[in-house]
Amino acid sequence: LLVDDGDQMQGSLLSNLQRGKPVIDVFNTIGVAVATFGNHEFDWGQENLLARTQQATYPYITANIVKNDTGNCATAGWQTPAIASAPYVVKTVGAAPNQVKVAFIGVTTTEVPVITIASATEGLCFKDPATSILHYMDQMKAEADVIVVMSHLGFNDGGYNYGIPVYGDKTLAQRLIDAGKPVNL
Repeated sequence: LLVDDGDQMQGSLLSNLQRGKPVIDVFNTIGVAVATFGNHEFDWGQENLLARTQQATYPYITANIVKNDTGNCATAGWQTPAIASAPYVVKTVGAAPNQVKVAFIGVTTTEVPVITIASATEGLCFKDPATSILHYMDQMKAEADVIVVMSHLGFNDGGYNYGIPVYGDKTLAQRLIDAGKPVNL
């Protein structure tokens, strides 16, 4: 399965001029199975991002980006925003009797609201990645044989060096292990 962990739509001249459209066209053609968000998906705002995710023939998932349904991110619920299909998806790989069900869950750095323009993340909350994965863990385990975290946190703690206290993939993995709920990948 071909998956993408974010920052798909930014970086090349062609993609920048068309705000990600050519990348989604290519991803549709090559058969991407699932994607999650990086910080650069928000560079051109949510309206453009919604257009790109609707253009995609594959789902965009996010467990830790939710609608700000309370006006306070500390108390926000778990409602998936319009830009995403779901917090996670389960894909079946292989043919019977050797089929394997793989759950993919996506998380994005909590720095995004700080490092992008405010309107790009308006109405969204970026919850703690480990807490978000743990929120869905039992449900995923009931539906899948394998759990894969699609992370756009960065490998090490510290994020993009803006002085924001964020953690990376190593700490995320350790937090899941410490909670007694490690993932396969």
